[in-house]
Amino acid sequence: MTARKCFIVAAGLMTASAAHAEDIPSNAELFHMLKAQQQTISELRAELKQAKQERRTATPREAAAPAARPAGRDAATETVPATPPTQAYAMYAKAPAVSPASGGGAYVGVFGGGGSRGGTDISQFGTVFFAEALGGPLAVDATGRTSSGGVGFGGAHLGYEWSYGAYVRPALEIEGFYLAGNQPRATLVNPTDRLAERTFDATFPTRTTVLLANMVVGFNTPYQGITPYIGGGIGAANVSINGATSTQTDPAEPGINHFNARPDSSAWTFAAQAKAGARFALGNSGAYLFGEYRYLYVGAANQVFGSTVDPTHAATSSWTASFGGTSHHLAAGGVGFGF
Repeated sequence: MTARKCFIVAAGLMTASAAHAEDIPSNAELFHMLKAQQQTISELRAELKQAKQERRTATPREAAAPAARPAGRDAATETVPATPPTQAYAMYAKAPAVSPASGGGAYVGVFGGGGSRGGTDISQFGTVFFAEALGGPLAVDATGRTSSGGVGFGGAHLGYEWSYGAYVRPALEIEGFYLAGNQPRATLVNPTDRLAERTFDATFPTRTTVLLANMVVGFNTPYQGITPYIGGGIGAANVSINGATSTQTDPAEPGINHFNARPDSSAWTFAAQAKAGARFALGNSGAYLFGEYRYLYVGAANQVFGSTVDPTHAATSSWTASFGGTSHHLAAGGVGFGF
């Protein structure tokens, strides 16, 4: 190898060594780097410590005056835990959840009860066939008012209920019931120009069968199993009188019933009612108890009875007793079952 080649090789080795030495830091540079890292770590620790102290100082102020709630979905998320327990209970007590409405369905019920019947106007009219020597036929139109009294009743209904929203439960139903124990009595007076005033004492043992179509609206409440309701209906009533009597008391005609040829009669008339009450569920069985008040109106009716047949009395036509409308105030209780 020539001196020139040796020089070139040595120069190349020196150049490579120098290039490699630039990639590896020296001990002094490593020392400075470690010092810088330690200083950075110390500064971070100091900043964390200061942040903790500031947060502890700010906590009492935030409890006294909470910061504004974040908007949107985050606000809804933070509202529940921020509400104190006493406030949450008050909110619940002021607005209790309403029990969800049931799906409705068919139901049946039976009921019974009692109440009072009001008095009503009455007139009794017919013709007495006096002989011509006594002035000929005489029209009789005696008027008065029946007494009030008590009644008992019992019946059944069948209906179907729907759910309308969260609160209302409308229903349609048909029902029938029977009123008994009804014994109206009346004093009837017949003023006339031909004869002295006639007074009659009349009794009308009455039985009434009522058939109605009702609209009922129930209401859901926060009290599970209790459903108040109101309703009303229209229909018809059959008013039946068995064993009616009409006895003239002034001037007295003892032992003569002016209806004796036929003391029984019946007639159909209009009927309507309004009612209000509440149902009380018996667990989840579908059965329930109920109690209610009813106002029942039975319309005017004409009852036709037989003539007066007696050897000591002049012959008469059949007699018509015309009754005005009658009001009833009734209280009922019963049991039902929903399907």
